Amino acid sequence: MITLYAHAKINLGLRIIGTLPDGYHAIHSLFLPIYDLFDTLTFENHDSDIIFISNDDLNIPMEQNLIVQSAHLMRKHFGIQKGAIIHLDKLIPSGAGLGGGSSDAATTCRGLAKLWEITTDIPTLSELGVSLGSDIPFFFHDSPAIVTGKGEIITPISCDLHAWLLFIFPGIHINTGWAYSQIQEYSDYDTINLKSAIQNGSINLQSEELVNDFEKPIHMIYPILNDIKQQLISLGAIVSLMSGSGSTMYGIFSEESTAQYAKSACRQFDTLLIPIRLSNTPNSEDRS
Repeated sequence: MITLYAHAKINLGLRIIGTLPDGYHAIHSLFLPIYDLFDTLTFENHDSDIIFISNDDLNIPMEQNLIVQSAHLMRKHFGIQKGAIIHLDKLIPSGAGLGGGSSDAATTCRGLAKLWEITTDIPTLSELGVSLGSDIPFFFHDSPAIVTGKGEIITPISCDLHAWLLFIFPGIHINTGWAYSQIQEYSDYDTINLKSAIQNGSINLQSEELVNDFEKPIHMIYPILNDIKQQLISLGAIVSLMSGSGSTMYGIFSEESTAQYAKSACRQFDTLLIPIRLSNTPNSEDRS
């Protein structure tokens, strides 16, 4: 049996700069992996079938399930005849802009490569993954990165950030495709530089570059999200943003005590308070 962890991510800044020839939107974003929020996947060999077991109650049809799709794609691409039993213990909220589905897909490809003893590399797996979801390639790197193109161009960066992250889950499910359809104006790529938010190896959380272009149109439709943003700032968050296309809002706090107070003040919502642990130096912790 092989056990792997599929980490969540947040977008610390997400700019939408136009459309690409294939119809996808072009983005410029700073992705941060969140190592303390993850789904757990286990993989066991099976003679012939792909068997999927989950504690998730979304009831996504098997043909639309990214884990199952990833498994069949791996079998087809590498000519594998045997199957696998895949068990998902899901903790990352779905439809919340935290990349749970994409992270699960990438982790499935990694897990099955180990299980089936496939010799491969990140570029090959990324090319497979992007056929299922534009942000899946990021999760093969699982480290801070500037993400461009439609989400498939990954530029890993080194940065240091030790703070407290308070998630607010307002219970609103936002479809990503619908969210993109709400974008009426594109940001000017020539004026965007998310790398400038990283100064001397540390993230400047007060940088004016940290903007999510989804907030303006989505918050107009769901004003409660902007109310949460303003509340987090008033409670001491250095920065508060929506992750991805939402609906998760988050605030980053420098002190645990301030974050704990904010959590208690937002008790009308589902919340989660966890540390952010990013370092310029390699971390010996096993995040496999």
